[in-house]
Amino acid sequence: KLLNREWRALPEFMSLLKSVESYLKDAGKGISGIISIHLSDRDGLTLARTNEDAKVNVSKLSAVFASASEQASKLNLGPATVITTFYQDLTTVQSINNSLVLTFVGSKNLNVGLLKERIPSIQKGLESIREKVDGVVSAAT
Repeated sequence: KLLNREWRALPEFMSLLKSVESYLKDAGKGISGIISIHLSDRDGLTLARTNEDAKVNVSKLSAVFASASEQASKLNLGPATVITTFYQDLTTVQSINNSLVLTFVGSKNLNVGLLKERIPSIQKGLESIREKVDGVVSAAT
């Protein structure tokens, strides 16, 4: 596991995470049906979120997705990087980029096509935090 919650308390991460939350709020603008955006590590530790959604346990969802995408990549079909799940009243779109998991929670009318189109640019904007988290992961292993 990542140094669990210890690394999140580092001052350099705290200021970075505040700017990440602002970035995620801006990234979600214009996507109809979006409820919240969560950024977590592969273990489900939430790093940043646009708001809390009590209906969805995003921590568990993120950890399960990270594990499932790792297992799916063993099928020789290429990496499983995005998964969309439709529930009765909600839609989730999850994307993984090395040590980071992005979880988008939306209504059943979420504009999934537009969201999937924007994921690469959103991930690019999160590159600095991904590099820091990857560094912590490398140091912990």
